[in-house]
Amino acid sequence: MEIESRPLTYPPRHGYIAKLATLCKCSRKTVTRALFQGQQGKKSDLVRDTYRQLFSGSPENK
Repeated sequence: MEIESRPLTYPPRHGYIAKLATLCKCSRKTVTRALFQGQQGKKSDLVRDTYRQLFSGSPENK
């Protein structure tokens, strides 16, 4: 019986919401709503794109 391995999907370390808010020039609440509640809009799209670039898990981003 083989155990199927999957990549771990943990959230980044403490402070990533404030870091994203600073980079995207928006509030922490906007970042939280964009990532966890699926808020739509230009800023939310920017937040999600920035999150993917910074925390995608690929070795070149670490």
